[in-house]
Amino acid sequence: MKTTAIIPAAGNSTRMGRNESKLFLMLGNMPVLAHTLRAFDNAQNVDEVIISAREEDILLIWDIISEFGIRKVSKIVNGGETRTASVLAALNEVADDMDFVAVHDGARPLVTPQLIDLAISESSSFDAVTLGVPVKDTIKRVGVNNIIVETLPRDELYHIQTPQVFRADIIRLAHIRAESMGIDTTDDCGLVEMLGIEVRVVQGDYRNIKITTVEDLAIAETLI
Repeated sequence: MKTTAIIPAAGNSTRMGRNESKLFLMLGNMPVLAHTLRAFDNAQNVDEVIISAREEDILLIWDIISEFGIRKVSKIVNGGETRTASVLAALNEVADDMDFVAVHDGARPLVTPQLIDLAISESSSFDAVTLGVPVKDTIKRVGVNNIIVETLPRDELYHIQTPQVFRADIIRLAHIRAESMGIDTTDDCGLVEMLGIEVRVVQGDYRNIKITTVEDLAIAETLI
């Protein structure tokens, strides 16, 4: 099996309250994105990495790749206005002989090579796989005027993480269909589910957090 990893890295980090991308903020002794790329570099089941990024960030990302000795990045493509468009731009560059595509948020720097390899190995038995962890809190659905409508059964609820791994032909079809219908999503599994394809959840890690706010960066600093 051959696998390409796609790293969407074209977000504008508005929820961080900054103009600069959160991917270039320092986490320990290297940028957030460098942590993410190093994990994929060390994953045995990943053959290549394609990054989709803002045009103005591409040279900086190549500098990071060079500085930290990242070996598996083959291409950096211009990302789109949305995450879905950015993933599709990278999918268009995936070679025809790749069996699987793993999509991972660039802002999840604490993912480990072992988690990546686990998700990819599970895809040999399933067409679509995602990492996820059971929710710890009670989750309620809230309606008009912030009135609780329903208490959801916690044992059926998961926080979904990345990487999410798909058969290459399936994720291509899902994104082409989404583009034709004008659909945007932050979760590639949702697009595959729309095709009627089952997605298997594989146990992830609670430390595999996404850096979205300043508080998340502080938590990640503590975890590393």
